[in-house]
Amino acid sequence: MRQCCELCEALGADSARGHKLIGVVVGSRDALLCADHALFALDSDVASIGELRELFEFVATVEPRSDEVAVRRSSRSAAARGARSVL
Repeated sequence: MRQCCELCEALGADSARGHKLIGVVVGSRDALLCADHALFALDSDVASIGELRELFEFVATVEPRSDEVAVRRSSRSAAARGARSVL
């Protein structure tokens, strides 16, 4: 019986052993995935683990990591704060 997430294994990542694996239909077959990858697979419309891997790698290169996300204030709110300080 498989002991680790199929997508973690395909990506060459270390999946934590002992974590619960979830059976998810990926294309025409069932795959055992960790919770994070199972949610990702459920939101994806892919036909194979290979396509799921490609999509996951693409998204990882496009989306910034959570520690890289900067909070950007809009100029409108800055202008509103400036107007209030004048009054």
